[in-house]
Amino acid sequence: MSYLYEKEKQFRGLIEQLIIFSDEINNVYNLYEEIFGKVDIESATKLAEEISVFFETVKQNYGYELLEFDTETFMYCIDKHYKNDLINVTRVMETITADEFEKLSALFLEEIVKCEFVSATQRSHDQGIDFVGYKKYTQCLTTEEQNENLLYVIGQAKHYKSQYVETSEIRELAGSIYLLKANDFSKKRNNKGDKTIYSNLIIDAFTPIIPYFITSNYFSKYAYILCKNASIIAIDRLSLILNFVFSNKFKGMSQNDIIRTIQKIERIS
Repeated sequence: MSYLYEKEKQFRGLIEQLIIFSDEINNVYNLYEEIFGKVDIESATKLAEEISVFFETVKQNYGYELLEFDTETFMYCIDKHYKNDLINVTRVMETITADEFEKLSALFLEEIVKCEFVSATQRSHDQGIDFVGYKKYTQCLTTEEQNENLLYVIGQAKHYKSQYVETSEIRELAGSIYLLKANDFSKKRNNKGDKTIYSNLIIDAFTPIIPYFITSNYFSKYAYILCKNASIIAIDRLSLILNFVFSNKFKGMSQNDIIRTIQKIERIS
């Protein structure tokens, strides 16, 4: 599994390059040469097969045919309805700050996970949790039961450009959720002693929580395995980009408009 993810991680980075260079490059041979410096016919042919399979999988999973691909000439064309959005979202990932990336992760909960409430946490005392959202998981409950009818989505966001998420960061998230469920966070106060941290989160020992770890880069192979073993949903850079593009959240937006939308997300106290 670790070896397969390591290969997948490199391949997903290459798919990003295909998107970024799509205005100038439209065939696998030239793409291979741009990335690796020279063309190896056998390797380029294998890459073409992998690209074809990847976008076929995207079509099956998301219902969108993102790439037109000729398996004989290895020429490709990104669907014009998504091309600019893909490029803009990808470039925004490079330009936003760590603060804005936490808000983007909260926006992911709102747009993709369909949470009814989302927020980033205060950076001064986030306690290892960067974003939170919740939604009702049963509609037909009495008024008295409504407060116990929330499914929380909680996670950590790491805005990395070259660094991969490591196992220590996955363990930190797991520990933070454990402390939150044990109400240890609610007992801690700020330096002035006048405000309880996360006082508006009603989380008890059996409150259902779905943990997410979202990064603007990728996971190390062991961090990825730990996420799978611990049932933490790992969202890497390419997954984040595709989900936002296919949700049409940023449809037709300029990069500045996308950043302004991200900045509107509030922080919970």
